[in-house]
Amino acid sequence: MRVLVTGTSSGLGKWLKKQFSDCDEFKRGDNLFDFPEKDFSPCGGAYSYKPYDLIIHCAAVVSHCDWSNVEANLFEDNVFLTRELTKIPHKKFVFISSIDEAKDSPYGVTKRISELIVRNLCDDYLILRPSALLGKEMKKNTFQKIVSGEDIALTPNTIMNYISYEDVLNAIKSDISGTKVLRSNDDISIKEVVDIFDKDLKYGDLHYEVEYVKSDIDTEKTSKDNIVLYKEKYVKG
Repeated sequence: MRVLVTGTSSGLGKWLKKQFSDCDEFKRGDNLFDFPEKDFSPCGGAYSYKPYDLIIHCAAVVSHCDWSNVEANLFEDNVFLTRELTKIPHKKFVFISSIDEAKDSPYGVTKRISELIVRNLCDDYLILRPSALLGKEMKKNTFQKIVSGEDIALTPNTIMNYISYEDVLNAIKSDISGTKVLRSNDDISIKEVVDIFDKDLKYGDLHYEVEYVKSDIDTEKTSKDNIVLYKEKYVKG
């Protein structure tokens, strides 16, 4: 299986790239016409493209800005890049969207537009709407700050939902198509997360509640299960 992954500098994309033996990476600034390889005719001159079996599009600017201070690169990186990637020959396109796509924030809107692009331009696709992701190559975020014992901006009664990188990989390899929500079987408050790591830190006044939508894929794990597994695997001491 030949795979192309975006967003490989960190996070899910970096981890996914290591899970496939024949995997290329697309980075911002790369030339679309360099992907994929060309098959040259023995007669010379003519060539055809060997399509990727999978394009897995993870790259995104994750922003909490509102409409009064929309970041300039938000639409360029989250929408226009998606459109350009669909032009690369492929058999199936996997787009990592977000469980927050329904929110009317600039970030949520860019995810919705990208989903529409994939649905309209790709013959076979999987759009995954995951909740918060846990894995080895995680970007610095609130969860990582909690693990390190740093103060956070969120309120203690903020409601989260966590799944693992492995859950995403299993969904991709299951050969399902369409648009699928991927979340664990229950939610968890930020205070409960802090208690799992036994940290003494200060909370902020930013409140967030994950969208309550039923998962289309049964992971058979709770948010707490995934956090405890992460702690056992990656947190020392």
